[in-house]
Amino acid sequence: MVETESLSFRFPESQDTIIKDVSLSIRPGRTILTGTSGSGKSTLLALFNRLYPENCDGVLEGRLELFGRIYDEYAPGEINQQVGTVFQDPDTQFVMERVEDELIFTLENLQTPVEVIDQRVTEILESLQLTDYRNRLIDSLSGGEKQRIAVACAMVGRPGWLLLDEPLTHLDPVTANRFVDWLDHLDNVNVIVVEHRAHLWGDFFDWHIELDQGRIVRNEPFQPVDDFSFKPSPEPRQAIEHYVVDEVVRDSFRLKGVTLQARIGEVIAILGPNGSGKSTFLRSLTECDRRVGLVPQSPEHLFFMNSVEQELQFGHEESIDVVLDELTLEDKRVLHPLSLSHGQKRRLAVGIQLLSNKQLLAFDEPTAGQDEPSLHALEILMKRHAAKGQTILFVTHDLSFANIAHTFYLMKDGELSGPFGDELWGDTERLRHYRLAGGRQRCHSMI
Repeated sequence: MVETESLSFRFPESQDTIIKDVSLSIRPGRTILTGTSGSGKSTLLALFNRLYPENCDGVLEGRLELFGRIYDEYAPGEINQQVGTVFQDPDTQFVMERVEDELIFTLENLQTPVEVIDQRVTEILESLQLTDYRNRLIDSLSGGEKQRIAVACAMVGRPGWLLLDEPLTHLDPVTANRFVDWLDHLDNVNVIVVEHRAHLWGDFFDWHIELDQGRIVRNEPFQPVDDFSFKPSPEPRQAIEHYVVDEVVRDSFRLKGVTLQARIGEVIAILGPNGSGKSTFLRSLTECDRRVGLVPQSPEHLFFMNSVEQELQFGHEESIDVVLDELTLEDKRVLHPLSLSHGQKRRLAVGIQLLSNKQLLAFDEPTAGQDEPSLHALEILMKRHAAKGQTILFVTHDLSFANIAHTFYLMKDGELSGPFGDELWGDTERLRHYRLAGGRQRCHSMI
């Protein structure tokens, strides 16, 4: 059980309190932790596994009791016997090159007897249907595949509690459904999940805690929620641009060469299963054509200035005030980009590319870590820049957000097929083949 009383937390050298006077009791079961982007959800999760304050010299006030003991009574690393954690960006928790070595390393750190390590690795890979990944290089995996490997590492030690920060973000619809179903059938595991898209979990959770600006605003039994809704973008112009991607061979993966045709002002979504080559395609497109700007899955790679304001203003003479407001980053303008939450970093990266004069703007999973208001702000920005004549191309597993696209391409095993229009969603056989289970309906916008 996790218990807090008047818990507050701030980072060193900062007067901004991230967690503010939080008193709660999380009992065994399944708890979802929601809230706006930057509300303190990930910080609270990091307190629950002692990553904070131990590894950042943060200032903690109040009482924090973790699984029957005060948090500072644990020896370094001891709590990992009871807690497995998966972060928003799985790259931050890998230290070995290959999947098998990462799992072995995790078990060795937990002082698992040598004679059972191989059996434990085999069991967790089989249970998550990851056996074929055992000898893969982690750097060669897609974002969704890395997410699944991170879950395997968190579970291989058989912890009693599992802490998951946006675990479905990089998973295709079929894999996400299977993952929730797999969790649903686990015995003797308690789960705390940070999640913006609660609708993807159905009735999985028992309890719902919501944060707003570091304070608890909801602490009650969970009620299933409806999906967000979006509507298509205005029709693009008829003029066509061509974007050529050469064949790419990386590790055991082959991306076939392709020419993408895009109308000026068109909004295009690329859909497909994990590991199909979508991110590789976007990176290759950016490398092959200087007209293309990319927002990658890990947005930190775009940052090199000392403040949010400087990042957006770099290379631009016009005012950035409107963009800051639309991205809900106005109150973050003087902060260092790396101090932002994951969702805020992604919005900043989106803003940087939207302010560029690139003809085609490519976004890799732009909805990751975004709350509903941020998603609709992103929708408005994409449509506005499409109307100005920039072509918008995005990869997503979020089929609701895909509603804003005019055109759809599908990718599997390194091969791009399309273009498709709305007729795609009535082709159940094709949807099944590309792991887009069930399709979706056009929705009415809430804006």
